[in-house]
Amino acid sequence: MSKTIAGAKRLGRIPPYLFAEIDRKVQEKKRAGIDVISLGIGDPDLPTPGRIVSVLQETAADPHNHRYPSYFGLAELRESIARWYSERSGVELEPATEILPTLGSKDGISHAPLALVDPGDVVLAPDPGYTVYMTGAIMAGADPYIMPLTAQNHWLPDLDAIPEDVARKARLMWLNYPNNPTAATADRSFLERAVAFCRTHDIVLCHDAPYSEIAFDGYRPVTLFEIPGAKEIGLEFHSLSKTYNMTGWRI
Repeated sequence: MSKTIAGAKRLGRIPPYLFAEIDRKVQEKKRAGIDVISLGIGDPDLPTPGRIVSVLQETAADPHNHRYPSYFGLAELRESIARWYSERSGVELEPATEILPTLGSKDGISHAPLALVDPGDVVLAPDPGYTVYMTGAIMAGADPYIMPLTAQNHWLPDLDAIPEDVARKARLMWLNYPNNPTAATADRSFLERAVAFCRTHDIVLCHDAPYSEIAFDGYRPVTLFEIPGAKEIGLEFHSLSKTYNMTGWRI
């Protein structure tokens, strides 16, 4: 007699993963002999820089690197990230306590709600936006609240349109600039308003910034921690995958 194991009820609240569905449809078309240009997951069309590949080859041969690493990431890596922030944005971060390498930014994004929200809390998520903002909230037992991004508002969420009762229950807000999929940017004044809003309502502001180094015509995207008061209530996620064309480097 066969037996079916039921999954957790929370899984019933999670919609199909968008990129998996797009990939499934792309593969169907390819099997049918159709030449497909995929507008799904953002995979770079350029290779990882050769110097990075060479260093990986060298370090992979060192037995010292075959052991468990530090739970907090290599100290040298955290120090390098701190120097990058300082040189790029004039932001000073403490490597030991304010920087945490993760297994890709998705690892941090999906797990942040588990550390920050409780069942019944609200997570403010932009739409359109990365689906993990919502699924991470659902897995943590929280209720996602959609912040529409519209052309009329320059693809920025209208913070004034968030109902006061929702803001009181909100524990976490997601922003993503430069934005995917709209390519919109957020200027300093908007980020200042977002920080003020989150400080007023005791909300953790999570800024997903994988495209911070993809800009043109002399424009330099503002990092969250350049905004006064952001460090006290904010998290910022960066990505080697997008910055250095390393999406396939899952170690």
